[in-house]
Amino acid sequence: MSGAMRVNLWPLVVLLGVLLSLGRITEGFSFGAAVNIETFIQDGLQKVKAYYSVLSSLPCPALEELCNEVDCAPQVNSSPLKGLSPSPGWCLRQWQKTIAQNHTWNYKLGSTEDVSLYTRADLSIRSDTNNVNRPPYAALLPPVRLRAGCRQVIPVSVLDLDGDAVRCRYGKTNLGGFLQLNKETCTLLYEGEAAAGQYTVEVMVEDFPSSVILSEATPFSTVSLQLSITVENEAGCPSVPEFRGVSPASGSLVHVLPFQEVHVNITVYSRVQEVTEVTVIGPPGLYVSPVTTTLKSQTSTTLSWVRGHDPSAHLLSVCFVANTKSLQSEIRCMWLQQTQTDPLPPGTELKCNERKLEMSLLLPISFLEDLHLTGLQLNDPTCPVLYNSTHVTTTFSLTGCGTKTVHLGSELLYTNTLRSVNSNSTITRDASLVLPLACRISSQQAVGPNYKISVPSEVETFGAVSFWLEFHIPGEGPMAADTRQAQLRSLRSVRTPRNQLDMLDLHVFSNCSLARAELMVGRCVESETSDFLHTRPLLSQGCVAGNGTLEVLTSTSTVRIYRLYLSSMEIQGDMMYVECEVHLCVTTKETQRCADPCTKSSGQTLVNSILTSTYKVRSGPVSIVKLATQTTTAKPTQTIKPINLPATSQTTATLLSCNPCERVLWVTAVTLLTVLMLS
Repeated sequence: MSGAMRVNLWPLVVLLGVLLSLGRITEGFSFGAAVNIETFIQDGLQKVKAYYSVLSSLPCPALEELCNEVDCAPQVNSSPLKGLSPSPGWCLRQWQKTIAQNHTWNYKLGSTEDVSLYTRADLSIRSDTNNVNRPPYAALLPPVRLRAGCRQVIPVSVLDLDGDAVRCRYGKTNLGGFLQLNKETCTLLYEGEAAAGQYTVEVMVEDFPSSVILSEATPFSTVSLQLSITVENEAGCPSVPEFRGVSPASGSLVHVLPFQEVHVNITVYSRVQEVTEVTVIGPPGLYVSPVTTTLKSQTSTTLSWVRGHDPSAHLLSVCFVANTKSLQSEIRCMWLQQTQTDPLPPGTELKCNERKLEMSLLLPISFLEDLHLTGLQLNDPTCPVLYNSTHVTTTFSLTGCGTKTVHLGSELLYTNTLRSVNSNSTITRDASLVLPLACRISSQQAVGPNYKISVPSEVETFGAVSFWLEFHIPGEGPMAADTRQAQLRSLRSVRTPRNQLDMLDLHVFSNCSLARAELMVGRCVESETSDFLHTRPLLSQGCVAGNGTLEVLTSTSTVRIYRLYLSSMEIQGDMMYVECEVHLCVTTKETQRCADPCTKSSGQTLVNSILTSTYKVRSGPVSIVKLATQTTTAKPTQTIKPINLPATSQTTATLLSCNPCERVLWVTAVTLLTVLMLS
């Protein structure tokens, strides 16, 4: 493993260069990719399964665009992780596929870029282990940001379960020389010479017998890794953010039992610039809480993950990095090893009684040879565990005895653990037992009067989401592709202004990453004063109100865009304020969509949907003076940070951030978050 980096010694140094240099990220661009492989036996034959991870620029592509073959299986709970930097942001797509022993996977992002990932596996029996070789694992890193002229180390995190020597090389040779690669430690060293721009670097990771001379050895297997590197032309080399406290050390390894929940706390300190995001790359189902500022210059976030019952790679990487406006911390990676458990003996019974909310276990005592049965206990040691000459038995409540309740996708998961506890503090050779117990109850079973199951809170269902408003000239901003040649919802005749600056697009955003979640916009009003004493309607129940507003259709379910025709709105003065009511909706069936309030109903009521509470989001002052008259030398005003407010508080945002060079108005929105039980 490359945890011990000898940065000052570079015994095997190779010049690493540029595979792809881009001055600007375009739609369908890759921000990095990785493939890890494992061997398995099927129908008596050795086969290879590949686990692919791709960072794509936003808007996030559907999985079918990356892998449209029959045997491409999406990873469970694959609501994609997302990040803001570099612009225009990215999302993580993951899937698995059975492949040949030697395989090159080619896929296309957008209409121009082809990405290639190569793997090679050795399916023969090794003489030293009498088993098939286990290939090394390589962690996909978040997009790397470097500062021109500033030296920086980039560790590539790798791990091999066989204990083999892992070495790195590149997949191409016609490269320039702005990075150095230490082949032994899989560490990149940037000396600071590269020009500003975006680059993609390919690294091949291979495992070798540890007992032979490397120059004479042939690698067992190969996996490939592509890294995105952005060189930013900023003056000086200030102190970058630093991880502190309980933040996991680079290379940490955590063993995870079946259905175990893992919690990771990350704290970062930045003395120069405020941390805007903690970017995380991890397995499907990983939950990342919003960043919070606990102390001055200190930001924290929490990661949580539940190991499910579906197959996935034995080793899973979690990599994280802290970003500010122009700085990036070191990149750290930790590993989650899914501990393999022995099969239970015949005669074992684990029953889940949803009606009584009980779990019962019957375990043959022959399975517990040399085990002190008096030391068996559940999470709560006061709950009884009984045994006789043939079996160990226990029955306990799903709401007691230390049973934990977590959510795994659409299922409620109740977990407990039967373990042996040695009352003697001395180290012994006595046998020990750790047996995870779990009951899964699907969402369809969890409805109705016969199941007294608490419905999850908003945060548990949708994550800790936020909402905000932005205003952009048509054809500009993050949704420029949708607004440049806008497809309008209404077909009624609207007088199109001669001057594009008479039109302004209101964007309503949510950061929710839950698959199939839809942003619903209700009532929106406009006021000429910040106290909203007098208002005029822009939207009513999500539908346009008046002749001054039309909806721009977009394929992104968590974004709504409304075109405002300023000349038709009869606004007095040169400023306006906007307030919108918003909520999120997700259907319980994948084939359905949330009801459209602007479509005439056939009489069927809204069912099989989960909704958040309704929140009010206000903009700051929005200038409606033609931007052509604004000077490009004006400095942007300060932006207020989104904060959480109690349900009785009013949400306001009173400051405006404007980038005159791009003619874009960025209006902050204060987020109103509450934790409520859904009815």
